[in-house]
Amino acid sequence: MPTRSMRWRGFSVSVTVPERLARAGRRPPPAQPGRLVFRDPPPVPEVKVRDPKRSLDFRTVAHEQGAQRMQLMGPTGEEGLSGRIRSQSWYHTIELPGGIVTPGQFDHRTLLARYGFPKDMRGLRALDAATFNGFWAFHMEALGAEVTAIDLDDPADWDFPEPVRRELLKGGEREPIATGFEIAREALDSRVRRVSRSLYDLDPEVDGVFDLVHCGDVLLHLREPLRALERLRAVTRGSLLLSDVIDVEAPAGGYGPTTQYLGGWNDVNWWVPSLDALAQMVVDAGFEPPKVNAVYNLAKTYESTGYWRASLSARPA
Repeated sequence: MPTRSMRWRGFSVSVTVPERLARAGRRPPPAQPGRLVFRDPPPVPEVKVRDPKRSLDFRTVAHEQGAQRMQLMGPTGEEGLSGRIRSQSWYHTIELPGGIVTPGQFDHRTLLARYGFPKDMRGLRALDAATFNGFWAFHMEALGAEVTAIDLDDPADWDFPEPVRRELLKGGEREPIATGFEIAREALDSRVRRVSRSLYDLDPEVDGVFDLVHCGDVLLHLREPLRALERLRAVTRGSLLLSDVIDVEAPAGGYGPTTQYLGGWNDVNWWVPSLDALAQMVVDAGFEPPKVNAVYNLAKTYESTGYWRASLSARPA
């Protein structure tokens, strides 16, 4: 093993290190134009062969867990509404009249105080991008905003890897994405306008522009998160309120902020960026450097831990 020695004011220190560490610490040779270097032997990549059927298990788990929690709630006094709620799975926990609370996968209610919404949204035009069951859209409406909510209609249009999409299409009939939203909107007597639209297709000539654009936990589910941010920028005249997952322990990386690639195979999760990478994407999409409202860990209602997330606010540059 290589040995390194150092003398200083009559003292001598020698350190012996393994060869692999010595190689890592050696400085590269001076830059030479056109220089070619090989790494021999070539490294072998570690890859996983995925099972498309297993990638759809999350839908069954979410429905089963929701059904169990509805049963534990007992009678609600409004069997018509509660029966409709029991008929489908829920992503959002939403308080409805009559003491009914939907059995969502996520409960954001205790997060609201530090999330970043203004206290008063009267007179503002707001957009909830990828609204799903509508929790955030109904909250902005309660603050006084005129709210438009967009989302897809068919789960098959989510950004699944193609083998998973093909597996989903084999299953026949699928639960429409808008069902939970419509149940909640009717129960709340809400005036939120839902539009069938992908984030990728947002167009100021069609959709107009908004004083506040909200997008929560969406970028991790998209093949092209930067493209989605650019479309959000196109319809933002006031500010963007963005929340998404982050890796709080991600290293800086040799070329800048890092992002983990997951591939969309589990819960349609594609990416987990560092906070720096998420903020940089916001800037690269045409916004000013964002303000961090909160960094928080939110678990599903039937799990004990979840992804770390950041809530960011940014104005167009």
